[in-house]
Amino acid sequence: MATTSYRRLQQYAVAISIVSIIYCAAEGAVSIGFGAESASLSLVFFGIQSGIEVTSACMVLWRFRKVAAPGEERSAELDPRDLRFEKIATGAISGLIILLALATEGTAIAGLVTRREPDDSNASLIISASALVLMVLLWLPKRYLARALDSSAMQGETQCSLSCIQITIVLFVGALVFRLWKGGWWVDSATSLILGLLFAWEAYKMGRWVLDPNFNGGCCGHDHAHEEAKGWKKWLGFSGKKKLDDAERDSAESSTLPEDSISTPSCESCAEKHAIGVVECTTLHHQASETPTNCCNPAA
Repeated sequence: MATTSYRRLQQYAVAISIVSIIYCAAEGAVSIGFGAESASLSLVFFGIQSGIEVTSACMVLWRFRKVAAPGEERSAELDPRDLRFEKIATGAISGLIILLALATEGTAIAGLVTRREPDDSNASLIISASALVLMVLLWLPKRYLARALDSSAMQGETQCSLSCIQITIVLFVGALVFRLWKGGWWVDSATSLILGLLFAWEAYKMGRWVLDPNFNGGCCGHDHAHEEAKGWKKWLGFSGKKKLDDAERDSAESSTLPEDSISTPSCESCAEKHAIGVVECTTLHHQASETPTNCCNPAA
């Protein structure tokens, strides 16, 4: 099965960004226009959200404005120029998601404090429903391209699009709930309050990856999953001292066993700790004998 070239993937990223800019700009203009005419804060907020998506797509377009030459593939390490573009674009999109989070939180809190009723007009429902379909159709190829290009900027744009889809779903469902149950005026605002926190968390993770000294432009810092796991182990108490104490205790226990038991290459006494990465099993040889002896040592 033929694989898509790096040049072609970049061209797809540029094309999907241009389509996003055109669509979201039109969507935002229509939403703000209807919102101003009907005094609908939800539609105005929807238009602002579209503006954030336009800016995010512009950052991806800027990142891939120089398409690779025919036959050129992505190297294991980006050159300093492309790495700088990835870092700037990813950092900018992280900031945009923070703005979206703040706008979502502010709108949600204002809605709960003032007991604002959702806009359940036909215009609002039609715009939200049609936007959802088109936004998902744009999001799916972005999700694929982020992984295929191994680009943190494209992944940031994917996350921004997903955040806009999520808030659109909330506004749409909230309007439907209110139309069917007038006591459910708070549903969209309460849900948006939670979504805003999730947006902020995603922006924080993205920003942390940009500031990481090991930033390589890869898809949102997935290479550091192992490092984070090690950090959690340390936080949970698997310190180096504890590892050493466990290893010494296992070694002492194994020394009291019969010689034939010691030479058994199963290392059963520390298999459980070896499985969770606290110690590792190694095979040693006695100086006076070639008989292998298993022991448990602190994991590296």
